Amino acid sequence: MELHKLSTDEIRGWDSARLKEIVTEVRRALAGIRMDAYTAKSANAGKLRGLRKSLARLMTVTREKGKKS
Repeated sequence: MELHKLSTDEIRGWDSARLKEIVTEVRRALAGIRMDAYTAKSANAGKLRGLRKSLARLMTVTREKGKKS
């Protein structure tokens, strides 16, 4: 699964535990890319925007599911 290309429809099909796992993975990937950018290994810097958008989608769906319960 490509974390920088997650769709909202795909995310809404997951349960809360799966959402938490993916949020953690995305945050780790973001931290890794940021560190690469600071150490001049910015080969994956283009994925940064996609990961940030995926994280926002994940957090939005998590919030929506929390309000429904």
